[in-house]
Amino acid sequence: MKTIEWGLLIVNYLFLGGLSAGLFFISALATYLGSRESPGLSRIARWGALLAPWPVTLGSVLLIFDLGNWRRFYLLFLHFKWHSPMSIGSWLLLLFTGVSLAYLWSWLADTERARVVGWLRLPAGWGAELPVSRGWLAAIGLPLSLAVAIYTGVLLGAVQARPFWNTNLVAQMFLFSAISTGCAVLIVTLALGRTRPEAGELRSLYALDVLLITLEFFVVLPYIVHGELSVQAVRDSLDLILGGPFTIAFWLLFVGTGLLAPLALEVRELAPAVASQARIRFHRGLTVTAGVLVIAGGYVLRYIFVYAGQRSAFR
Repeated sequence: MKTIEWGLLIVNYLFLGGLSAGLFFISALATYLGSRESPGLSRIARWGALLAPWPVTLGSVLLIFDLGNWRRFYLLFLHFKWHSPMSIGSWLLLLFTGVSLAYLWSWLADTERARVVGWLRLPAGWGAELPVSRGWLAAIGLPLSLAVAIYTGVLLGAVQARPFWNTNLVAQMFLFSAISTGCAVLIVTLALGRTRPEAGELRSLYALDVLLITLEFFVVLPYIVHGELSVQAVRDSLDLILGGPFTIAFWLLFVGTGLLAPLALEVRELAPAVASQARIRFHRGLTVTAGVLVIAGGYVLRYIFVYAGQRSAFR
């Protein structure tokens, strides 16, 4: 059996980093579209901004502990090595986390900022005059969020000795999955909130998530076809999900439960409203179920790729 060096800490980091990237991307998108096309998107933008910094912060902490001697993590930031995926990723996470925190601050009301300042015991009025612009921060953070989402897949693809990872389709799969899980978290957040979600909010999130799940599914298929047409080591690595130990997890938990099931639920809710231009119906149970399945599927995807990839190797 191949040695497993990356465990659940890395799985959690990949999932949480992608989740934050997805939340920020959707929030930034809603920030621009909301001001011009649909004012109702402002609540999506605000919730995305409020939630985005925390998963990546937690994921970065987990990544530091996975380094072994975690007290020396600061050494990653003493130099920048453009040829090192770890160095690029460390600086990328730092920049993205800083921008996402500033973006969160721009969405806080004055009373909320005052409470934060009091909780942190900072001087009264601190930060009230900071030149924060939602538009500029969204513009800066949008490409950063895409880079973080892609990087979680690039990090695996950079390990050329593992044929299960050695394709750029992994980065694409992780990108669509990251944005989809961010969309799902916002769907669940709005569905469980005290205020009933507006029809426009659900319609926008459902439409986006249906598109993302479809794109994700049509990356999974080329990934398998490409692998089967590749060298023997890659074909052998795919046996891990085509009859091997990860077959049930991949096809039942990820593809079936994490992609096709929520896709069917969301299309069931969205299709009648699109066909008849009627107000979308809100079924709290179905909405939450679809969102939770997408989130779980995103986690299972990263679990499978981390563990299955380490069991594959070029001979």
